[in-house]
Amino acid sequence: MKSIFPAIVVFLIGATQPANAQKKIIKRSDQQWLQYYAQLKIGEKWTLLADGGYRFSDNFKQSVQYIARTGVDFTINPFIHVSVGFAKLGFYSAEKINKEEFRPYEELLIKNSFKNFDITHRLRLEERLFNPVLKGSIQRPGTFNFRFRYSFMTGVPLFGLSKKNADAKVILNFGDEIFLNAGREIVYNVFDQNRFLVSPTLQFSKNFAVSFTWNSQFAATTTPATYNYASVAWLQVKQRFNFIHKKRITNKKN
Repeated sequence: MKSIFPAIVVFLIGATQPANAQKKIIKRSDQQWLQYYAQLKIGEKWTLLADGGYRFSDNFKQSVQYIARTGVDFTINPFIHVSVGFAKLGFYSAEKINKEEFRPYEELLIKNSFKNFDITHRLRLEERLFNPVLKGSIQRPGTFNFRFRYSFMTGVPLFGLSKKNADAKVILNFGDEIFLNAGREIVYNVFDQNRFLVSPTLQFSKNFAVSFTWNSQFAATTTPATYNYASVAWLQVKQRFNFIHKKRITNKKN
């Protein structure tokens, strides 16, 4: 599996380039990601979103990146959501932050539910501002570009975890996400990256789940014909909170 997906992506990229293009170089690594996601329902159609994560490489020996993100989601109907938010990221070199990113985003989410599986389409636009960090201080001016993301995910329930709780089950999620860059400073990396995801998930209830995700990530660099491939072990903890229910109980008591 580790060799198949980067080879496919390289072939697709190469098919659109001249025959005399440079020989492609692929640098390989392993990474370990930890991430927590929270959804806080505050209205019939409104949900606050928050997540944070930390990324390592070389079996947790090297820090790679952190991310902190927040947003708000609006439910148009049970199948269509729109959201906006903001993320801050830090990138490490030799265990020190050498670059920071400030990233507003806008998103459209479309869900389809069938008898035995679900399908989710996600379209996201990101505005990415990068600033180098020197001796702990952010340096300006930075660089800016847009990034377009499209993901397709499907989830198939495998078996239940409890006879008393129908929501407790094991689900196999899998899909793909492609990233494309745009902007005046983008030259060699219009194709940014591709993630192929396989994510067995333990859903303990509608409000709490843990996913053990394998991310086969193939990414371009700013150097011509040079790419990074990472085999990522990604632990995701997802939790939902319903503040509407709590407000209703409080109002009834009052």
